[in-house]
Amino acid sequence: MKLNVELVPLLLLFFSLSLCEIKEDDLDLERQVKTMNKPSIKTFMTKEGDTIDCIDINKQPALDHPLLKDHKVQTKLNLHVTNLRRTSSNAKSVGFGLKEPCPIGTVPIHRVTKEDLIRARSIPKIPSVAAIRQNTVSSNQHVVSLTDNMIENIKYGGGGGTTVYNLTVAHDQFSTHNMWIETGPPEHISMIVVGWTVSGDGHRNGCYNVLCPGFVQVDTRLMPSSPLRCSSTYGGWQYEVALHIEQDRNTGNWWLIETDQKIKVGYWPKELFLYLRNGSLHIAWGGIGVAGSNGFCPPMGSGHRPDGLIQHATVFRRLHWVRSNGKSLPPSDKTTEWVDKSNVYGLMNHRYSLYGFGYMISFGGPGGHCK
Repeated sequence: MKLNVELVPLLLLFFSLSLCEIKEDDLDLERQVKTMNKPSIKTFMTKEGDTIDCIDINKQPALDHPLLKDHKVQTKLNLHVTNLRRTSSNAKSVGFGLKEPCPIGTVPIHRVTKEDLIRARSIPKIPSVAAIRQNTVSSNQHVVSLTDNMIENIKYGGGGGTTVYNLTVAHDQFSTHNMWIETGPPEHISMIVVGWTVSGDGHRNGCYNVLCPGFVQVDTRLMPSSPLRCSSTYGGWQYEVALHIEQDRNTGNWWLIETDQKIKVGYWPKELFLYLRNGSLHIAWGGIGVAGSNGFCPPMGSGHRPDGLIQHATVFRRLHWVRSNGKSLPPSDKTTEWVDKSNVYGLMNHRYSLYGFGYMISFGGPGGHCK
């Protein structure tokens, strides 16, 4: 059976410490739920059936992380995001976020249920760029990516805009479209991944967003795992989500910005990372298809392989990284293209597009038997 599900932005974070341990005992689960759900100032119910609590910004679940015991929430930032261009008229910005913002001084947080914690056990971890490069990715994870390996260029951020499609996936499949920022040895990698995903059983949180403390929410309307309300059509209108991650020069925190509306969603505190304290060595863009138990991969991107036409496959455009002075630059000449050997996905590196979209790749495919 296949399900048509909402599109959901991902915020992912993996590093040498374990952020959350999902235990079997019912009482343990209930205790976790009670601890994670903070007293709310106001509550919303979304049309997707999620309960959103407006929590005091200084009492949000992220601050329960043991490494953030003495962390003070940052609200003013020192970034260069104003240098980024807005989306061109060839693609529209997707709709997202709450229709009504939370009150000033509070932030929107998904209310966690015991079922959320139970489902979190089945959500796969995103492989690192290092694992992809060394071909040590799990056998059910199938990756296409473009990686900038010019390690002489210390990267203080990066981003791009990717078109969004509403895919149909099986209940145990997972299709994700991301940007990676990472550095460190493979066994203790420090990594941030952001993008959009579709999963068959409607996972919105898992151990990616608020279920793993660490990401500090700042905006009053847009939050991790907000459903995207518009999607592209093959050969028709294109909708994209434009994301930018940048390390604040003063605090060392890594900020997430939705660049079309310049929404400062929040940040990953520097305390969380062992190897992302002063920029990153690697940045990558691409997608991952996680096969179901029957050995079939989900569709990725638009569900069609790239053929050179931007309205036929998902594109990631205006790819850029940020150097120490805040200037955004395209990927270097030292890039690596990785296309999974299962032959169900493809990737085209357009480099500088004739459409004026900056440095661009297109990727994806229909999925199918991939083992």
